[in-house]
Amino acid sequence: MLFRPLALLCAVAILAGLFLPWVVTPIGANLAPWDALPAFDRASVQNYLLDAPNEVRLFLFTFVLAALFLLSALVGLERRWLALLTGLCVVGLAGTLVWRARETLGIVEPQMTMEEANRLFSLASDVLGTGGWAWIGGGALMLLLGVFDPGRPKPRAATASRW
Repeated sequence: MLFRPLALLCAVAILAGLFLPWVVTPIGANLAPWDALPAFDRASVQNYLLDAPNEVRLFLFTFVLAALFLLSALVGLERRWLALLTGLCVVGLAGTLVWRARETLGIVEPQMTMEEANRLFSLASDVLGTGGWAWIGGGALMLLLGVFDPGRPKPRAATASRW
């Protein structure tokens, strides 16, 4: 990938979202996904993942994909399809969750105006912590890199002329 350092930064942002607070509460207690993991033992985690909705599994799978991309990019074997898949999972899951929350709250369909986007952003900023923004931002940028990155330039033979 031509924009490999930016893709690495996106993968790190997605992985950092696991440790950063996702939900900001008014009383100051912030909730991060990593804080919930030590409360479970191995058997209860397996039972939970078997009974969990697909969205929970996809959420955890995004971190696995980001880690795979990060490891492969560190050794120089990054692939655009892996960046695309990672970003697509993040953006698709975020969009699905926003759409379902809108339906659950009984909010009418958004009009996709700047005022509506501003209002949705301010509502999300009140609740969503830095971990959520890092996850969504890293995934959205990773999706764009997976779609638009031209790839590495083709190597030329050492005897080939530049002209």
